[in-house]
Amino acid sequence: MRKLILFALLAVSSANATPWFDGAPEFADDASRELATALQAAHGGMAPMREADSLQFNFFTKTVGGPFPFYSFEAIDLETGNAYMEWPFWESKVGFSGDQLWSHQWPMPMPAGFFVRLTTSFITLPWQISADSANVGPVSTGTLPEDDTVYDTLRVTFDERSPTIPGTYYDIYVDPDTRLMRAIRFDINHPGMVANPTQPIGPNIHVFDEYKQIGGAMLPTFYFTYGSGSANGVETNAYHFAWNLSLDKPFDRSLLDAPEGAQADDVSLDWWGTGADPMGGRQ
Repeated sequence: MRKLILFALLAVSSANATPWFDGAPEFADDASRELATALQAAHGGMAPMREADSLQFNFFTKTVGGPFPFYSFEAIDLETGNAYMEWPFWESKVGFSGDQLWSHQWPMPMPAGFFVRLTTSFITLPWQISADSANVGPVSTGTLPEDDTVYDTLRVTFDERSPTIPGTYYDIYVDPDTRLMRAIRFDINHPGMVANPTQPIGPNIHVFDEYKQIGGAMLPTFYFTYGSGSANGVETNAYHFAWNLSLDKPFDRSLLDAPEGAQADDVSLDWWGTGADPMGGRQ
């Protein structure tokens, strides 16, 4: 009986674990706090993430004029931030568990670490801004390519380099009517992606066009990109679609066991391990 009670308690604890991004961010002012609160509430609040065990989904990306699409399966442990990714076209696998990052049969010239939790960070940004390391605000306004709507924008930076952010900042465009995240603007300074991390490339803009409610959380499922290489920022150069999203599946920790022949991504680990980003966030 005592063992049964213990197993039951462990099961409840696992199903209601605190997400790694459920913390106490620093707000620039009251306006920033109010907009962040409205944004997160529009997406379902923190409760669905606290009740979830992992985020899992399939993902498809097609660059305009590119030679082939990218397709992946991704699973993220919401308690620890550990992540696993498969790219079936190349039978590639990637595993991330804090201080370990490996890839197997990785087909790209850029490091696998750049892609770890990248899509997750984009589609869960309304919750990521609650992390202890987040600096939220100030509030401003802005418009998007091919869209004259004036949006409230929320600047977000993080104290620490991590898979949560590919560059030095995010600007979240908040829909004036629904308060949903309509778009994000960001740069990239990962050393595996740029010649000089002190000279980020960007801005890049993701515009979210479809959402789906998963376990009480309103998650973006389709978005398109205006990249820094687009002419005047008005040509979309990539489309992205997520499906089979779930928040109620347990994270299979055995996926993080590196297969024979796996290679470590020291470039990404060294970059994330150096502490606060000198170009953004509190020091």
